[in-house]
Amino acid sequence: MRHRTPLVLVCAIFGFIAAGPTRAFTAEKTLKELLVEKGAITKEEAATIQETVLAKWIDRLTVYGDLRVRNESIWYSADPGTGDNGDNRHRPRFRLRLGTQLKIKDLLVAVQLASGTGDATGNNQSFDNFNSQKAIWIQQAYLSWNPSGARWVTLAAGKMENPFFTVETSDIVWDADVAPEGVAETLRFRAGDTVMLFFNAAQIVLDEDGGDDHDQWLIGQQLGATVEPNDRLKATVAAAFYEVLNATTGTFGQTLVQDGNSRGACPGVVPPVATCLVNRYHIIDLTAALNTRVGPLPLAIMGDYVRNLADTTTGGNGVGAATGNVGYQVGMILGKASDPNTWELAYLYKVAETDAALADMADSDFGDGGLSRRGHIAWIAYNPTKYFQAKTKLLVTESDGALKDDITKLQVDASVKF
Repeated sequence: MRHRTPLVLVCAIFGFIAAGPTRAFTAEKTLKELLVEKGAITKEEAATIQETVLAKWIDRLTVYGDLRVRNESIWYSADPGTGDNGDNRHRPRFRLRLGTQLKIKDLLVAVQLASGTGDATGNNQSFDNFNSQKAIWIQQAYLSWNPSGARWVTLAAGKMENPFFTVETSDIVWDADVAPEGVAETLRFRAGDTVMLFFNAAQIVLDEDGGDDHDQWLIGQQLGATVEPNDRLKATVAAAFYEVLNATTGTFGQTLVQDGNSRGACPGVVPPVATCLVNRYHIIDLTAALNTRVGPLPLAIMGDYVRNLADTTTGGNGVGAATGNVGYQVGMILGKASDPNTWELAYLYKVAETDAALADMADSDFGDGGLSRRGHIAWIAYNPTKYFQAKTKLLVTESDGALKDDITKLQVDASVKF
């Protein structure tokens, strides 16, 4: 019986919510006015009640999320000796992301949770293991400071959104789901009415192994400019340089090792584990994007050129055969699936050689994920409403290595944003 009063109160609250607006309870009336009208208290008693704001921060809080359900089919090239393609896969999957952003004057506090298996390049979770429960991970947790006296600078720290300018063709270096961990700095300057200059930098922790000679970091800088002469034309160019410190001192401790990169036995690990990098990585990434219109339809044309300036070989330290250290991708997107009854059609072509970038941060959908592959990407998407999207994506890839399969992948998605 002692739980009856709270239960009645909860039922009453849900009753008011379910009833919706009525003449007796409208959005214009305060709680005190409603109580007086119902005869629960007198006007004199209402005058003595001190009104309290339950949560002053509630107006500064943004809650968002998305849910994607996908059916993915993967076809591998048949074994030339047996004709066997038994590795083919057909797997339903989902991706769930829930995030909040709290604005406190010049400070932004951001947290995002996501489904997945804990790897850096994806939040997908396959339907598997006899309907077992699925895990939720911390995808983002960071602070961002944009001081009111210097809006041209933004500083961030934590597990954050990618601070670098990227487009769809940038996934040779950055999978769209990667949330770098470290600190970042962004500077933006207006040069006249049509030009914006920007500088992005980040110091990203890859793995902490102990000691200055073993900790692995990615240090990145990017300089770029955006020109927007009118509302029908926008062009952006950017040049980035990424250096991986202590790349060959050990494994990154990564959950998922993707195709690509020359790898060998990890130092001091017994029994031997052949997942450690044998080459250094000094990566340049040149990005260009043009946004315009073809009649009423938006058109985006983009491209990336990536090159690892370090000498790369299969054995590292100049030992073994030279490996490919170049990647590039070009593409276009016609239309934009966002508003109700809008659609988009895209095509991209990508070449990603073995040691052009860090394979374990590259796109996880291209082939089996990573590098050492080339091929075609196409998709069509349609939004019947602003919040719902249907999308079909096809990836047809060839291996740059003799021992790897050619892979065709078909993804059919239904996504809701909220």
